[in-house]
Amino acid sequence: MTNGPTADPQGTTAISQWARRKRVSHQVRPEQGWFRKWEPFDTMISPTCFLNACSWPAPPGNVTLAEPWTEEGDDEPMDRTIVAFVSHPGLHWRASMRSGEHFITRVAFIIDPPAPEVKLGDALWDQHVVTRAASAADAAAAFHPELRQLLAGWGFQGHLELRRGGLIVHYAGLKPIPEHLSRMSRIAPQLVSTALRYPS
Repeated sequence: MTNGPTADPQGTTAISQWARRKRVSHQVRPEQGWFRKWEPFDTMISPTCFLNACSWPAPPGNVTLAEPWTEEGDDEPMDRTIVAFVSHPGLHWRASMRSGEHFITRVAFIIDPPAPEVKLGDALWDQHVVTRAASAADAAAAFHPELRQLLAGWGFQGHLELRRGGLIVHYAGLKPIPEHLSRMSRIAPQLVSTALRYPS
């Protein structure tokens, strides 16, 4: 890892203890190449590095939670959060959504521009969500009514990106602390199981 903080981020010990209790893998400074294979993100910036990765199998895939460290060196980020990466071979539509403005929101598209913004024809969704996909039909298939209803019921704010074989989620307000890691460990699989219920 390069350009990350020289000292372990505040809260690392608590995360390590949480991982031991949950019997999941914990790497304070994980190998960055794995995360870079998920990039570029459509709606989120690419951070300087990812820290405190907690991973476990979720057959037929796996889950990894990590903190995106957004500053160079030892500078503290303006805020701290966690992102979940879930691999699942059943996911096959590509689309992304963002609700709200957040410190990790991608605003510049000079390199690797994302898919265009599209509308789904769902008035409530289109009013509150920026949706990106190759077409409105792709977006509607990925963010089908049941998944949209789940997110609306949560009052979801953050970023969600679906792609072939995987899902990335940032739930605004969740921090790199044990309580929020536990919450994200429940949220991410629920999103995947709902996303997989594509309408026939």
